[in-house]
Amino acid sequence: MLVMKFGGTSVQDAASLKQVASIVKDRADEPDGLVVVLSATAGTTDALLDIAHSAGLGRDVASALEALDTRHTTILTELAPFASHNGLRAILDECKVYAHALKVLGECTPQSLDHMAAFGEQLSTSILHSALEAESVRTTYFDVRQIMRTDDLFGSANVEMDATRHLSTQHLVPCCSTGSVIVTQGFIGADQYDRTTTLGRGGSDYTCAILGAVLGAREICIWTDVSGVYSADPRIVPEAQPITELSFGEVREMALYGAKVLHPDTIAPAIDASIPVHVLNTFRPDEPGTRIVAHSTTTSDIHAVSIVRSCTFIRCNSSTAAHLRSLAELSTTIALETGTIESSMFVFFTPTEDSFLALEVALADSSIPIQRVALIAVTGPAVLQPHVTSAIVSTMTPFVVHCLATGATAHTIFLAVNVQHGDDAVRAIHAIIPRHQ
Repeated sequence: MLVMKFGGTSVQDAASLKQVASIVKDRADEPDGLVVVLSATAGTTDALLDIAHSAGLGRDVASALEALDTRHTTILTELAPFASHNGLRAILDECKVYAHALKVLGECTPQSLDHMAAFGEQLSTSILHSALEAESVRTTYFDVRQIMRTDDLFGSANVEMDATRHLSTQHLVPCCSTGSVIVTQGFIGADQYDRTTTLGRGGSDYTCAILGAVLGAREICIWTDVSGVYSADPRIVPEAQPITELSFGEVREMALYGAKVLHPDTIAPAIDASIPVHVLNTFRPDEPGTRIVAHSTTTSDIHAVSIVRSCTFIRCNSSTAAHLRSLAELSTTIALETGTIESSMFVFFTPTEDSFLALEVALADSSIPIQRVALIAVTGPAVLQPHVTSAIVSTMTPFVVHCLATGATAHTIFLAVNVQHGDDAVRAIHAIIPRHQ
């Protein structure tokens, strides 16, 4: 059993979806079944939400609906000229009827927004299903709302795993056993009354991880437009390379400290079930990508370096530290804290002038200096080993390092440097990462 998810630029147009169809066809004979999860085509969710808001205000949305119709019918025609449009047409017509109902009612509730947003994933999956069928690939269009049971927190619903697992056993597992490729939707679900809900941004990755977990998949593949998780931001370090394998813990730290990777919470169901998550490039499918596993067996000392800009560093006594922690507007912005019985060091995330001002106000009666910094996280299986830590520190000779923190996690070292030196510090550390990992 294999579960694959395609989103973003992978489903933006006919050319991209042609590549998706090719990847699916190559894996159509997967033992125990293949489940394909799709996001909406690029920009469609926002367009649908705009239509819903406008219709709820009584505005004319006919042109926006026609543009949505034209875009999706054109994609299917370009992708598969001889494919049936019946399924796609039914969804487009239902969308238009729903938008008209919102205009007549003159209101748009969170429930209405979720119902409208869900048309995006229905459209993209209908297109892929029709295109695969036109190429004689045995395919089943499966409405994920039959099994993805959630609460009624519209806009960001919580998945009820036990109910979802039970419904999957009833409805999805029998479909998988037929040998037909299952094409289904990410991002959407339904509550106990069958009202459509959405899982929030990033919900398609979460859907894929949940389905992989409840189906006992051998692997979950997240197909995107990059060849895995990189050792640094390529915009800062052009020679950055994909990392062959990462642990879930490393991915979590990287995501929290600036790296553009999968949000770890969205793949948690897969990791909890010990199912590897493979990040692959839709447009370069032969490249190895990055495997994310519960416990990495890689022998590399360092995997990646990431950066959080717009931070502020302070050093203070214990009473001031307690005061800062007690302030709600500051406690949630603490990116790093370490200290002794008598003193503490903080790095606050202050991306806006208001957040920086809040810190200045909190320290107004003190003479504590405030320093703008960049917070750098160095991640890897052996970063706490003395020879690795020493190598990292040695690269920092040209820079002012305000703090270096180790031991908070098993696989990350943190450094705060002057903000103007952040990118150079990242490049210096990246230079000691092995070229091939």
